[in-house]
Amino acid sequence: MSSINNQRSMLMDDDFNGFSLVWKINKVKLDLKFPWKISRGECSEKTNFIIELGDERIKGKGEVAFNKRYDESEDKIQTGFEKFLQNKPNEIDSVKKLYHCLDNLEIPTSLRFGIESAFYDYISRVSGKNVFELLGINSIRSIPTSFSIPIMDAGQIASFIKKYRLNRFKFLKLKIDEEGSEEKIKELMKHFDGQVRLDANESFYNPDEVVRFVERIDEIKRVQFIEQPLPSNLHDEALYLKSSLNLEIIADESIKDQEITDYYKKRFDGINIKLMKSGGYLKAIKQINDSKKLGLKVMVGCMIETSLSISAAMVIAKGADYIDLDGCLLIKDDPFSFLGEENGRLIKAGLQ
Repeated sequence: MSSINNQRSMLMDDDFNGFSLVWKINKVKLDLKFPWKISRGECSEKTNFIIELGDERIKGKGEVAFNKRYDESEDKIQTGFEKFLQNKPNEIDSVKKLYHCLDNLEIPTSLRFGIESAFYDYISRVSGKNVFELLGINSIRSIPTSFSIPIMDAGQIASFIKKYRLNRFKFLKLKIDEEGSEEKIKELMKHFDGQVRLDANESFYNPDEVVRFVERIDEIKRVQFIEQPLPSNLHDEALYLKSSLNLEIIADESIKDQEITDYYKKRFDGINIKLMKSGGYLKAIKQINDSKKLGLKVMVGCMIETSLSISAAMVIAKGADYIDLDGCLLIKDDPFSFLGEENGRLIKAGLQ
């Protein structure tokens, strides 16, 4: 990847005079294929927003997959978009002006990305260049992803794997909490031959319990990592855990749009970077570059999102150590068709 400064400089030079852009926001309800349960709660549907802008001929789209964990809500997305409209976005005719506007607004990061990605999508369609070219990074059209299994009883795992044909994936990510997770992992490994990833979503509070939990796992060599075992505010405990655990630890809830610093290197082995958390392509790319400079592994992840924004996440995925972009695969009827999936690989279409 080229440096963030080179990317910003290249993009700032592009001017798209003559555009008369109209911005819109629409709510979309997404029914899920199965109940989605993690340590923080359970749902059977997800509400996202689609940002749209365009003229009479061409329209660009971006998605907002807000997350309550980061103090985001439907109301805050709507209010934030109203703030954006008050800044005369119809007069924005370059990436430079877009960033100037967004940098002066306090809005949720997921909304910021929805706006930014809609603008890039529009520019892409107008210019005939894909988003990779606009960002100055290498393209990627196909990539293997993990698939996530929500929290469920151990006795349900075998039928779940069979029903959704999950052995076509090379990696499965199991959502866990403190209750009976060893038995669930054992059951998963009995019916799945690939590599296993564990995602605790901050469900442990005692680092020693995490250590004991990992020590009880059979076939530990098949486990690639554990993601965010401790709450993000347990700073000293995370430091202790990194020095005590014989398994990679990936940060998720501990990182949003902050700079990647030595703080993370001392407490984690890798960073889960999501566009909805980072708030934009350039911010995410910088986080990726800074993580690699510090020797941290990089995961490119997602929320529950349609193929519109999962395809956007593939823009930054080349060279990542881990890919977890199954968000659109959890949705019963994806309203978009930007991606296909075959044998656990996402296959990208279109200009993005």
